Amino acid sequence: MAQYMESRESSSPIITRAVSAALIGRESKAYEFDTLTRIALKIVGLFPQSLAQWLIPRAPNANALDGSKVRALKIDDLIRVRLEDYKENKGHFPSITMGVGMGGTTAHLAANLGGPFLPQAFVMTLKHGSMDGDVEKYFKLSADIAREVTDKNSDVMSIQHYDPVHDGWLVRRVNHLRLKLIDLPQTYQEYIHKNLVKGGEIIYLEGKANWKQYQVGERNVFQVGGWGDIPDVEFLEGSQRISAYCRQEGITKTDWRLKEYPLIDGFESEWGSEPGLGDAVEDFCKREGYRFTKISFIDPNDFNILNFLAAKHLVEMDGREAAGVLVETFSQYDVSAVRNTGLLPLWLIFNTADSVRFLAEITKRFPKEKPVFFSPLSTFSLTPDMAAWGDWEKALAGTNLVNVGTRQSHYPADTWTLIEWQRSLKKWCKQNHNPVKSFLTGEILKKLVNQIK
Repeated sequence: MAQYMESRESSSPIITRAVSAALIGRESKAYEFDTLTRIALKIVGLFPQSLAQWLIPRAPNANALDGSKVRALKIDDLIRVRLEDYKENKGHFPSITMGVGMGGTTAHLAANLGGPFLPQAFVMTLKHGSMDGDVEKYFKLSADIAREVTDKNSDVMSIQHYDPVHDGWLVRRVNHLRLKLIDLPQTYQEYIHKNLVKGGEIIYLEGKANWKQYQVGERNVFQVGGWGDIPDVEFLEGSQRISAYCRQEGITKTDWRLKEYPLIDGFESEWGSEPGLGDAVEDFCKREGYRFTKISFIDPNDFNILNFLAAKHLVEMDGREAAGVLVETFSQYDVSAVRNTGLLPLWLIFNTADSVRFLAEITKRFPKEKPVFFSPLSTFSLTPDMAAWGDWEKALAGTNLVNVGTRQSHYPADTWTLIEWQRSLKKWCKQNHNPVKSFLTGEILKKLVNQIK
């Protein structure tokens, strides 16, 4: 059962598959659909996006788990499945990356460091959600399960994540339980001993993004909302735009506070690292003779800048110019495309207004007169903080823009994006195959950090 606990479409599995593929020069896909599903998505995409906006949120989630099957979960089972993603990666690595799973950014950094990424977080999608926005109902769906799992696994903490805006149509039918390591498990220690070269390096990415959370157990928190252009306090206190969104979506219960639990300053569910693991990894490195480098940021976009600068540094080490830029969004990133061509990756957290502002600022660093491939995201929902199509065009004005993601006519509900966003990009990559030869080190990353602040 363990291999089915964590959905293959959740963040950590997408990262580990992408890194594994890039290390051996193979292509990877974020989403893996069977033939029948691909045909259905292709057909839906032939119609106006209103069909996909209605249909996709109502499609059954075949990967959702029965909560009763999670109660006896051992974190070691989840870890071993992620390590299985690296079964084709033979030999000893100069480095291993650990810490926060910042989507494409973490995947690119790990591959450019020449080794695997070992996740801190594991996400499970459980059956049942809250159709009307009832936060108490959503909380109770997995509260006991979360406490039971952490009681049985002393090296993890749990986060019940309820985002009725960005995950609006999802959390009506499912609920999300995220587990994060707060210690270095024996299974990871054994993998490092076996696969990291003697005296090799572990790079720890420490995400310190803050978010208000409810303390619902000794090692259990509940988070309302998630990173975007809506702050944590607004989710809890409400606003005119959230009220308008709820009316639009038929959400009748809009008070998302858990009033019987204390509110704390925690680390954001997706882009934050829980204390404990970093210290344990550092102690392990000192004890076992490995080098340890910690890269720590409060703003998650600083990791994205670092990744962009690191890729630029590598092509310069190779004595060449960058081939262009690949602007990636959320789960739409391609590590192999970047490594095989010398493109500079700029990963965006989501399709929200804050990502547009970040993109507009970084375009100043783009190489002139080179192609800029952009993968706009399909979320199949219209959130209050979603960036309009024109916002993206304005941010990328003056660049040689090539759209490789959602079609303008179907933004943000394009089923074709799910199955073939990489098609035109891959065609270009085959015509411009010129792999990057150099690799990063922790020392290089530390020097590049100084260029950010």
